[in-house]
Amino acid sequence: MDTSNETRVLQWLERALAQPAPTRRAWLQAQVPSESLRRRVERLLDAESSLGDFLERPAAKAAADGLPQPGERIGPFQLDDRIDSGGMGVVYRAHRADGAYAQQVAIKLIRPPRLGSDPTLQAQLAARFENERALLARLAHPNIARILDGGTTEAGMPWLAMDYVAEGVVLTEYCDRQALDVAARLRLFCKVCDAVQEAHRHLIVHRDLKPENILVGADGEPRLLDFGIALMRGDDGEYPDWVCAQQEPVDEAATALGAMTPAYASPEQLRRQPTTTRSDVYSLGVILYQLLAGMRPYALAGLDRTEAERTVFHTRPRPLRQALDTASLDAAERRRRAARLGQDLEHIVAKAMHRDTGQRYGSAQELGDDLRRHLAGRPVHAHPDSARYRVGKFVGRHRMGSAFAAVALLAVAGTTGMAAWQARKAAGAASDMRQVNAFLMEVLSASDPYESGHELTLSQALDMAATRIDAHFPDRADLSAEVRFGIGYSMLSRFRLEQAAPQIERALRDSERLYGRDDPRTLRVVEGLAGLRHAQGRIADAEAAYLDGIARSERAQLQRDPVYLYLVSNLGLLYMSQDRYEDAGVMLDRALALWQSAHRREGADADHANLLSNLAQVAHARGQLARSEALYGQAQAQFERLHPQGSPDLAVVLGNRGMLAEDRDDLTGALALYRQSLDVRERVFAGDHPSTVVGLANVARLLVATGDSTRAVTMAERGAAMADRVFSGPHPRHPSTHATLAEARFATGDAAGAAEALRHAQALATRLESPPPSLMSYLERIGTRICAQPVATASDCPPLAASAPR
Repeated sequence: MDTSNETRVLQWLERALAQPAPTRRAWLQAQVPSESLRRRVERLLDAESSLGDFLERPAAKAAADGLPQPGERIGPFQLDDRIDSGGMGVVYRAHRADGAYAQQVAIKLIRPPRLGSDPTLQAQLAARFENERALLARLAHPNIARILDGGTTEAGMPWLAMDYVAEGVVLTEYCDRQALDVAARLRLFCKVCDAVQEAHRHLIVHRDLKPENILVGADGEPRLLDFGIALMRGDDGEYPDWVCAQQEPVDEAATALGAMTPAYASPEQLRRQPTTTRSDVYSLGVILYQLLAGMRPYALAGLDRTEAERTVFHTRPRPLRQALDTASLDAAERRRRAARLGQDLEHIVAKAMHRDTGQRYGSAQELGDDLRRHLAGRPVHAHPDSARYRVGKFVGRHRMGSAFAAVALLAVAGTTGMAAWQARKAAGAASDMRQVNAFLMEVLSASDPYESGHELTLSQALDMAATRIDAHFPDRADLSAEVRFGIGYSMLSRFRLEQAAPQIERALRDSERLYGRDDPRTLRVVEGLAGLRHAQGRIADAEAAYLDGIARSERAQLQRDPVYLYLVSNLGLLYMSQDRYEDAGVMLDRALALWQSAHRREGADADHANLLSNLAQVAHARGQLARSEALYGQAQAQFERLHPQGSPDLAVVLGNRGMLAEDRDDLTGALALYRQSLDVRERVFAGDHPSTVVGLANVARLLVATGDSTRAVTMAERGAAMADRVFSGPHPRHPSTHATLAEARFATGDAAGAAEALRHAQALATRLESPPPSLMSYLERIGTRICAQPVATASDCPPLAASAPR
């Protein structure tokens, strides 16, 4: 038996069945070049027609033909309703009905034996369905619909149960309904790239990527579906025996058009050439073009195969901005997108859709990484390289003023404190400014990618600057102290504590020697040192430094200086971190009064928004939920006005509002807020950061609470691994994140894994100088749950009392 020919017949039959019945023969005439192949498909279409109004028959008659009906059982699941159907498959929404646990799924089956007169083709169809089931079983990714179960019905139809994407919406429709801006569309698309890369990592080529196969659920997460025509290659690049019949031979009769969607198909698919992972990259490029421009790059509707191939190979898509001009969008949306469609995105889309496979991105991951570089303001690999382009990107990411020297200053120092000091002293310090700028220009010159071979990150530039301070300012200890503090404070804000400590400690010694203990410049460094001690987990030292700074400020009558406000406010934050909410409330109320006294005639700023956010957290802890919600609302509105693209402070507010929603038993709302907060954190902090650890743990915890324990484990493991990399010293967030991992594992039934994570969390907690009561309560609550299970053993139950920190 010629299995490859039978497969081609099956593919063309499925494609023909998707056409309107009156035009099927004309469509086949235009599409299929082989007369023998066409006649075989036409005979099957005749058999199909003889079945009459199969789909329109009453339920009882349809059931007699073998199509399951809502209410019937398949395996442990009961069918609820049919949600999709195609030429060969049908999909139902179903729920678990065996009482094991609550679960909603999507059940996919091949249609009943309308091909009963041709057992060979029926066997081929079943093999193709088994292909999809085998492929999905290999994949485990939060953005790929998982296979949950599978089998064969009593009537002999293969079925599989997959994740049901609740309220799933096609990717393009979701972006339009939510009125997502360009950046949000790109962030969502990057997750699609991650899903495709996961398939490629398992040697699976999807071959039919299109918006309809990417659904976005109510949780805002995309899910990649429909691997029905995917192919799997072995480690040697060859197809396994059980899918050999799926590969398209390169001859006149064979064509991949029966196994893909032409509008999104790669040029090699249109030419019936072998497909690779770069074929999927091309399809991703088409989807990206449509997401950004509001229309597809080519108009292929109604074209036959030859015309479609000629269009793709002999015309070029219009640039994104030109296509946007004719897209079906309102004027406001067109202007909003046009403002964000620069040359980088043009180059990225062009590289993804290049007709030459060798000129495309090598993988979906490379495409996603370039998009993330664009979002972060970094040079993208798709853009033609030049010194001007890379330097422009470097400066553009850190633009803080109009003059290049001022931009460079803030790009390296990364702190407004230095700029403010320079501004106050500008009238009599022109020479000082020139010296500082010369130093910073020296650092920028050394970080030129055409000198070093690659572009230095801001952290690397800071490290370089720190090593050159003494050599550049041998006779100006005052300037070196200011520069050193600016660099140290920037390192602290990026949680690079080991690098920040020597800079801030040295800056304090120099400032006290140069200016005295009570000078504002010295007190500014005292406030920075207190923040460093807090981040290091040295709570007693941090509190002593804040109180010392406050006492010095009052002795020097500096209550109206901004440094006094920061000392008082940040001491309130320290108390909050220790669950000392009464003390925190006193300090924060005092700080708010200071701000109002100094800014009576000015509008709200970030300091005011932060104070409102912190007071909201205190109100929440005191049970004043309505006041807390009102204060959070004010703070969020101010942050969104100050930073429309998001900020770390906005992420904190969103996360805290999620906690408030939790306490009001609004778990759905809480999860949405936590996801929104995590999205901002990951966008603001490129790479590992404690703030991102918090975001991951919050989402994982709520996924457990809402019953999605499998994804909770994935998020919790990411958070725990990041916490291990970030926290080099004791910190309450470190054991807390591992406790969340224990909770997530326990929810999946992994008692041993949960106990292991909890033991690790307990060990980390013993290192804390003053563990917050809320942390210890969390650890005890999870430990009690693990040990309460009937089959718990001594190894499953960490010795809580013995591990309790001092």
